[in-house]
Amino acid sequence: MDRDRKPERAVNSHSIDIIVPVWNRPVETRDCLVTLMEHAPGARLILVDNGSDRETERLLQEFAEILDDRALLLRNDVNQGYVRAVNRGLARAEADISIVVRNTSRVTAGWLEPLLAFAESHPDAGIITPRLVPDNGGRSGADSKGAGVPFEVSHGNLAAMLVKKQLFDRIGGLSEEMDGGGWCLKDYSRRAFASGFLTWTVPACTVWYRDEVLLGSEVRRAETLQRSIALYLQRWGEERVYCINFPEGVDLDIVEQKFSVVLAGARQGSQFHLLVRAQLYRDMQQAGYVERHDDIRVHRLPRIMPERGAAKALAALRAEHSALVAVTGVDGLPFPGAADAIPFSDLEHRVNSTAAELYTADKADAICTNSW
Repeated sequence: MDRDRKPERAVNSHSIDIIVPVWNRPVETRDCLVTLMEHAPGARLILVDNGSDRETERLLQEFAEILDDRALLLRNDVNQGYVRAVNRGLARAEADISIVVRNTSRVTAGWLEPLLAFAESHPDAGIITPRLVPDNGGRSGADSKGAGVPFEVSHGNLAAMLVKKQLFDRIGGLSEEMDGGGWCLKDYSRRAFASGFLTWTVPACTVWYRDEVLLGSEVRRAETLQRSIALYLQRWGEERVYCINFPEGVDLDIVEQKFSVVLAGARQGSQFHLLVRAQLYRDMQQAGYVERHDDIRVHRLPRIMPERGAAKALAALRAEHSALVAVTGVDGLPFPGAADAIPFSDLEHRVNSTAAELYTADKADAICTNSW
């Protein structure tokens, strides 16, 4: 049975809804809510009590009374699972921007403004995460800011994650058939991409987080994980790893012509390793290609004997990824140490075929209808 502890309002006067699913851990929950009250004063908090014990239930009631119309307290009599709690909060959100924050996370001063600014300036950014820093219980440096520019990522993170209402209205919540870990989040980002939305991280925002408590037996968790992987592969196919060698003479113009294919493949869940010469690496770095997506990694080859360096890099990557596919960056030019390398045109065909088969509005609608 679900019980709402505050009356529902017809209109949300706040521009941001922050969803905090809670299952026990009252000390961490108090810390989380205090930092949200301090560093997100204009937001409404949607507190989803996921069957907590009496101590935590009273804590949430106290915060809801203090916050008054800045809080909506929802109660599940039993723990329905983290993903369901997140979805319930997202479904009750009314603002254009929702942010999921785990009750063991702590936000810092200035964390919110860069997230909101990026969301406003990037209409196709549907999921945005801050810089997440492991919290070992200390408070020293908790307000430090991250360095670097925003970049795309494979998936979000439920420790802290912004979700636009426009995206939620389009694809719904996270898949309740999966666990609340990486595969569930990857699935959500793939569904978002199929509907025209991207997933980003903004390093200028800092949120401290603690690892979640693992529930259930080890055997049952393993079964859930395998079920999640199987469902993900059924929906989106196998995630592949590619290594692309750009030989001597390739300049930034050639990379720019091919990068859209690589970026599209990364958005589909594949991982790319680009082997480039030193000058090209510098040019790509200045043009913003080196830190563009967390599944695109650019490796700078040595100035002396770069061909040998490419062969060694490929061997090391194949030792890590047994199914890695080598790709020639320029059709007709060999990949040192990779007689089985496919031409770039074949990679382009694979990416385009996957887009046509899986990343369509009809596919997204079919998955969303049955996912939660």
